Amino acid sequence: MLTLLNQNSFPNLYIPGAAKSGTSTLHDLLQLHPKICMSSKKEPHYWVDTKYSSKDLNAREAYLQLFNLKDECTIKGESSTSYMVLPEFIDRIKNTNYSEVKFIFILRNPIDRLYSHYWYLKGLGDEHLDLKSAVQSDFDIEPTVYSRHKNGKYKHYYQFGRYGYWLDRFYSNFETSQIKIILFEDLVKNQLNTLNNCFKFLNLETLRDIPTVETNTTKLLKYPKLYSVLQDLNRGRSSLLKPLHPVVPSQVKRFLRSNVNTFILNKTSKSSYPPLTAKDRNYLKSLYINDVVYLKKVTGVNFNLWEDFNC
Repeated sequence: MLTLLNQNSFPNLYIPGAAKSGTSTLHDLLQLHPKICMSSKKEPHYWVDTKYSSKDLNAREAYLQLFNLKDECTIKGESSTSYMVLPEFIDRIKNTNYSEVKFIFILRNPIDRLYSHYWYLKGLGDEHLDLKSAVQSDFDIEPTVYSRHKNGKYKHYYQFGRYGYWLDRFYSNFETSQIKIILFEDLVKNQLNTLNNCFKFLNLETLRDIPTVETNTTKLLKYPKLYSVLQDLNRGRSSLLKPLHPVVPSQVKRFLRSNVNTFILNKTSKSSYPPLTAKDRNYLKSLYINDVVYLKKVTGVNFNLWEDFNC
């Protein structure tokens, strides 16, 4: 039986991925339940952060403050997509009372996930290669805590879609009863039914209705290069203005981050990224077909909605 959580307790629910598969939407939907308190910052990455390894007590306190507990909260959760692929997460969670922890993975057809991931970074001005070159650039390189880019995002397009490979580690370290798999495609088709399945997994009562939620959609900036330059300026990475960065007051830098970047982000194109060609789709399918076979074996799920891998 679930009990009310203590403010100082760690989360008992994690959404470790997959990236660009609706984790933000699921995070916001779960928050609608009166007994679930999701972190105010969607991706804190606390368990894989270098501050954790240094036993930074201030970092721990800041992490716990992300959870503003409701009166009847029995589930405290967060959604850091790096947790699916970085081994530090499992190792560190197993040093807690991990038998009470549950994981919800939201998975998307790996072909579509990769393409969305690629255009997400391309739209922010952080990717300049063509699709195939970008995929091959770090094809065999597994993500690490040190491979995040200046904007805090990861590339590793192919690696983040190796669901069978990554989830095998979770099934090897935790009980099957602690793991729930849902599909992005199901969430798009029927949010309420998919969400209620998550509540049942968490031993919570279901909801009769919910508002439609959609967050973190991939957009194309009109000025991606300008946005990238501003990111460098804000973080002191511009070679021209770097000498001035230490003397600029912190409140000025905070103003720039919250206002200038927001201005550029709001100047988005109304059009979405171009459709994936049949040639590129077949290429990406060839990369994942063996992993999807393994994924079905590991999870016991048929993934019928992924037509590329069920024809």
